[in-house]
Amino acid sequence: MIDSLKGKYERNKTLVDNFNFMSILQVSQILMPLLIYPYLIRVLGKETYGVVAYSNAIVAYLLMLINFGFNISEIKEISELRDQKGKVSEIVSSVLIIRTLLFVAALIVLLICVFAIPFLRVHKWLYLAYSGLLINAALNPGFYFLGIEKMKFITLITLIANLVFLVLTMIIVRKPSQYVLVPLFTSIGSLIGTIIGLYIMLAREKVVFIFQKAYALKAHFKESLPFFTSRVSVLVIDKTNFVLLGSFVGYVEVAYYDLAAKFLAVMLAPVNVFVQVLFPNVSRTRNISLVIKTLKMLLAIYVLGYFSLFLLGEPLIKIIGGIELVPARFVLYILAITAITDLIGTFLGTPVLLATGHKDKYNRSIIYGSLFYAISVLFLYFNNWIGLYQLAALTVCTSVFVLIYRITFCRIYKLV
Repeated sequence: MIDSLKGKYERNKTLVDNFNFMSILQVSQILMPLLIYPYLIRVLGKETYGVVAYSNAIVAYLLMLINFGFNISEIKEISELRDQKGKVSEIVSSVLIIRTLLFVAALIVLLICVFAIPFLRVHKWLYLAYSGLLINAALNPGFYFLGIEKMKFITLITLIANLVFLVLTMIIVRKPSQYVLVPLFTSIGSLIGTIIGLYIMLAREKVVFIFQKAYALKAHFKESLPFFTSRVSVLVIDKTNFVLLGSFVGYVEVAYYDLAAKFLAVMLAPVNVFVQVLFPNVSRTRNISLVIKTLKMLLAIYVLGYFSLFLLGEPLIKIIGGIELVPARFVLYILAITAITDLIGTFLGTPVLLATGHKDKYNRSIIYGSLFYAISVLFLYFNNWIGLYQLAALTVCTSVFVLIYRITFCRIYKLV
């Protein structure tokens, strides 16, 4: 029995180790908001915290521009070519160069928006404090470690970044007027983690930075373009609700939505672990049955977890956000439905459609989903129906739309 288990572990050592490290990472990502959110919401107040959450949503568009589509396209390529050090160095170098150029463009856009748009200019120092996160997005080597399936380094980088942010914030941020320090400390923590990651990649992993010719940069840029389109679509669905609420409803409602979204992120954290571990593995082995078995196991847990929210949701909100944020429970009940639909849709997307070479259908599912969302937002806007619960319900409908699209093509290609 023991020998059999040991044999299975040896055959799947990389997969098991990566799962363990990514589990540690996701546990830390779950604990971080549980530790820092109650502190920030009480120190800043829900109105000021809503301003910070709103600014974070705005900056997310710029981070998306810098990351482009490399977190998907280049992971797959590095995974397949990991034994060819020269080729890997070329890929990594190209990504870092392109991202740096995109960082310059993003910084220019940020400066123009902050000084040209009045309601952003009011909080100009808040937005400028995010500059470090833009630099971090350009230089972060996480895509390389995902490609070579060494998740322990990603875990190390992220844990260091989170710890620095947590310590600095809880020691120094003491009043609402210090809200600018929140993105500043986030930037400092992220940059420290990225510097360590770059050192490991260049010194330990022996990746060599090489200046690339224009045609090579163009080729990598073109390869990632479809994934960038899908990332824009994901961001439209993920962050636009914050922007709409902050622009048309109020910063208090942004705080309500943000708390519900944080609960949803915690619920989806295990999904991210499994998908990040399975994707490079399935890209090499085409072991779809492993994906389906894992999905079935998680689905039962998530359905049970959703219904438990009606019993535990309000007490948890009181503990984490305080009595003032109890109204967020109704948003949570609606938004948490997407934990189930996103679970199925994500498993059918990245480790099934994308890993088996159907990237066009993967990308289109997100693009069409964002178009569905955008048309629905316009409908709400012209009927003066934009509100907290309407946008939460729209998020659920969009998730269901993407899920149906992916199920349809998985059936067509006989993948499930």
